[in-house]
Amino acid sequence: MSYSSIVSNLSNFERRAGAKRDPELMRVALRTAFVSRFIVLREGRRSRAHREIEQMSWSDEATADDLYKLFREAFQKNGDKLQPVDRDLKRAMEHAKRSVDFFIEQYTERSTLSFEQALEDYERSNALLFGDDDEDAPRKGGWRLPSDKG
Repeated sequence: MSYSSIVSNLSNFERRAGAKRDPELMRVALRTAFVSRFIVLREGRRSRAHREIEQMSWSDEATADDLYKLFREAFQKNGDKLQPVDRDLKRAMEHAKRSVDFFIEQYTERSTLSFEQALEDYERSNALLFGDDDEDAPRKGGWRLPSDKG
């Protein structure tokens, strides 16, 4: 029996349990969860650092901790007050660590190598959740979403 046929016969629970033991999948999923939550936490806030972060990309080897530091440096360089930034970065990391075990497959599948790709994923998720209902959709203004640019 081939590996792919074995994997396809596994239950979701068994696949998720196997993924939890794979440090590479956990690293990618944690990074994705962190970036996703950070986008949500900073959505309603404006900062010139956001423009810099929107242009960032990273290697597949990057960790959530690497991006945490990279994002913080952008705010620090821009002269932002770091207390709210640190709070949001910490909350994003804590949320990622709590949720990664439950959604490892989804986070791994949605992994990106740039902030712009992560924003595109965020827009797709919002469209699925809220459709054209701007009243219920998250407030805009913190990030320049790809659809706003062109």
